[in-house]
Amino acid sequence: MKTLHIALGACCAVALGMSSPPGPSDGDAGTKLSHKAHKQWDYVLPAERWHKVDGVITLPGGLEFETKAVGPLKLEVDTNADGRVDKDIKGQGGFLTLSAKNSAGEAFRYSVRFRNVAAGKWEWATGSSMTGKVDGTLVHIFDQDGNGRYDDYGVDAIAIGSSTSASLLSKVVSIDGSLFDFEVQADGSSAKASAYQGPTGRLGVDQDYEARGKLTAAVFRNGDLSFQVAGDKKGLLVPVGRYELVSGRIEKGSASASVRRGRMAPTMVAENETTQVEWGEKLEGEFDFSQKDDKVTVQSNFTFFGAAGEEYYDFKPRGKGPKIIIKDQKRGRDLKEGRFPES
Repeated sequence: MKTLHIALGACCAVALGMSSPPGPSDGDAGTKLSHKAHKQWDYVLPAERWHKVDGVITLPGGLEFETKAVGPLKLEVDTNADGRVDKDIKGQGGFLTLSAKNSAGEAFRYSVRFRNVAAGKWEWATGSSMTGKVDGTLVHIFDQDGNGRYDDYGVDAIAIGSSTSASLLSKVVSIDGSLFDFEVQADGSSAKASAYQGPTGRLGVDQDYEARGKLTAAVFRNGDLSFQVAGDKKGLLVPVGRYELVSGRIEKGSASASVRRGRMAPTMVAENETTQVEWGEKLEGEFDFSQKDDKVTVQSNFTFFGAAGEEYYDFKPRGKGPKIIIKDQKRGRDLKEGRFPES
């Protein structure tokens, strides 16, 4: 594996900074949560999972929802757990809400997104959240792993306020710049928050952000604590500790790129201090190549890394391929250049 600098036609210049939001309030807050279907899916989950549709979707309370693939582009689904398919999805994907009473006689609702990944082969992921207001702010909790529970800290996801970028479900959350200890019931029916009392610092990622695209998500994790930091120009107040990048996203119009930890080292947040994450441009691309005489053959197995070692991937649309420049390191000259065709 060789490392070469490449010129990208995508949206990936990054420069970052931070500062300070208000401190936590002293009040307690609790709320009932209710099911909300998201037929128009706008959320970016930090570790979204899709599950193979293999004849039945099993959810808590002894509920089983039968499925049946009919031909290459049709899926029939039992939406009320009575053992008979009653709705269908056609084409490349769709959305349904499953509704039934569990073994305890309690009403259960759960919305599902479906996608066709090959002829007659389907996958599903959550299409709903448990939603309510905590300390006056709307929260959405997502069953990210598809097990029907909403209390899997560090596994499920939470979006706060108007943000469509979620963090991992965390035992401490940031609401309007204040920190709260946070608890949610396994069935997602209620949540409770109380003012966080531990030592804090600040984590900033985008005060001086410069790019052809906008950093719309940057999720960092410290054990069972997780925060979506992007968009807070002053830097987000967080408990002190060692934070690792979970996921990120850069967008420009309909174009986007995802970010993951790659080789990025943990970021330490100390008490009463502000930590700036130094990442982003200049990107380096790594790929396999072979050389015979003066001919260089470049493979398309690219990986892209930013200044802190974070990895950029899943560019959409892929568009024009990267420009490859072969350099003479001793003389500092460009010897050859080329570009993969549009894809």
